[in-house]
Amino acid sequence: MKRTTKIITAIALTVGLAGGTAAYGKHMFGGEGKRADKMVSYISDKLELDATQQQALDVLKTQMVSARETVKADRASMKEEALSLINAESFDRAKALDMINAKVSMVNAQAPEMVNALGDFLDTLNAEQKAEIAEFVEKHRGRHGRKHRQ
Repeated sequence: MKRTTKIITAIALTVGLAGGTAAYGKHMFGGEGKRADKMVSYISDKLELDATQQQALDVLKTQMVSARETVKADRASMKEEALSLINAESFDRAKALDMINAKVSMVNAQAPEMVNALGDFLDTLNAEQKAEIAEFVEKHRGRHGRKHRQ
């Protein structure tokens, strides 16, 4: 191979490897638990939480991870059922509505515990900490992780 071909190949491989690593690291964090731990650590550091506040945040984290796992539990079977509805001769509206209602009922079952955990956490915060959270929410409202979107 020519020298320029080797250089171009090396650059392409390096950029591809760096891009793949960055994409993997950005989205995976090593699983739900580790991502939640990172967020709790970030919130704790940012708000300078005391022991009581930290405990309430840990309870909230546990509730949120549990709710997420519950909702995601039968995702594969739900996808298969949705594909069977799409591929059927005619769309079974009743079955589709039953699938949606099943997910909604799962969310509704988890909601009171999550709201209580969130309320318990927010009740432990002082006015400054609540103002920081409100500012963060306002700053990131509607973005869902995407920059430059209004």
